Amino acid sequence: MRNTNSAYSASFTAATMMYNETKVVVQMLLKANTVDTMNMLKEDTRYLQIQSVSARQRVSVELAKRFNTMPPSFWNHYLALPEDQQRLALFYVILKTYKLLFDFQVNLALPKFNSIDRILGLSDVMMAINEIASTDEFVDSWTDNTRKKIASSYITMLKQAGLIDETTGELMPPAIQDEELVPYVQSGDVWFLQACFIPHYRIEKIKQLSV
Repeated sequence: MRNTNSAYSASFTAATMMYNETKVVVQMLLKANTVDTMNMLKEDTRYLQIQSVSARQRVSVELAKRFNTMPPSFWNHYLALPEDQQRLALFYVILKTYKLLFDFQVNLALPKFNSIDRILGLSDVMMAINEIASTDEFVDSWTDNTRKKIASSYITMLKQAGLIDETTGELMPPAIQDEELVPYVQSGDVWFLQACFIPHYRIEKIKQLSV
């Protein structure tokens, strides 16, 4: 079934976090955000080292979609950040690009973090998908394999963004200093700090730093 009026998409499964690939695409699109650049990413294996042409195309389309979500000034700042901050910033972009992942983070992960059991597993994500499917015909059309791939991709992104403890599997705030989180307040996206499990008292401190 084609997505005619649903706000949701599973296209991100073609490119999960893709941290290294994102850096390549960002650098190229900052120089020239053109059809020719996209064709180079698709045709030339020097840029995206993925063997299949169709897979390179799918990945490049998703990474360009994320790039276009933010202004060039964001990406110039992004390239100057250390890796841990880049990974969190990339997760921020991903949440702004895909409503499904935003909803997972705000409506599933955040309440889970605030509960007694902070371990988020594939079954939790599958249940969230099923709940959305009950009111969304397009999501309801997704196969079990698609739903499993979505759940797995989301958990992988959380790990790569530093929001799940690799040893215990528990959700956790990112190991990033308050001053490094100021840009999210300055951009008006305090919701992202909340979605990354930053406690209220820290958010208030970060707000003061942003003044």
